[in-house]
Amino acid sequence: MNEAVLHNLTETEQELLRDAFQRLLTSGAILREDHRNLYEWCRVQRTRMDALSTLAGFKLDWQQEQRLILALPQSSKLLRRFKQDETLLALALWYDFDRAVKDDGKTPDDVRFTVRDFNESLATKFKDLKLPTPTRMREILQLFERKSLVRLIETSNVGGLADTVIRVLPTLRLVIPFPGVDEWHRQCERHLQAANEPEEATDEPQD
Repeated sequence: MNEAVLHNLTETEQELLRDAFQRLLTSGAILREDHRNLYEWCRVQRTRMDALSTLAGFKLDWQQEQRLILALPQSSKLLRRFKQDETLLALALWYDFDRAVKDDGKTPDDVRFTVRDFNESLATKFKDLKLPTPTRMREILQLFERKSLVRLIETSNVGGLADTVIRVLPTLRLVIPFPGVDEWHRQCERHLQAANEPEEATDEPQD
């Protein structure tokens, strides 16, 4: 790391800086609701954080209203890779989030629905697509949770996975920055066609 950027940082602050970048690189974001002290420290150190992220090939998106910091790769080499079924589920979540905010009047912090409801909406959106098995659905949703796109709220109901609540985080709309539903439809068509071809990983849409 550039010595000038680290100048005057105590050992404790260097540890905070290391923790911040590890979280940004592994999860893609720091949310205040999860890491309040770290988030607030990063805001104070914004100039230093921006300089280091540039060196690492990232751009930090400081979303003060949504109280989160998002790491956006500036090189294709740094893009995360999503499989086709993961990409289609991310697109479906984007659509449901967009409709909940624009049509239902929900705030970006309160978009949530059960896996059962999400599965039903998937069947409507992607009529010709074989839907994920419950095991695969759980794997994908857990991946999205690790990437700070959703939060899974487990319930004690006998319904199991179907009764698990998906809370869509505002990061999803930033990671998939569609200007509107028309672009969503174009992207869906492209990925649905790809889903019927031999499976391969696709770049996660981030920029």
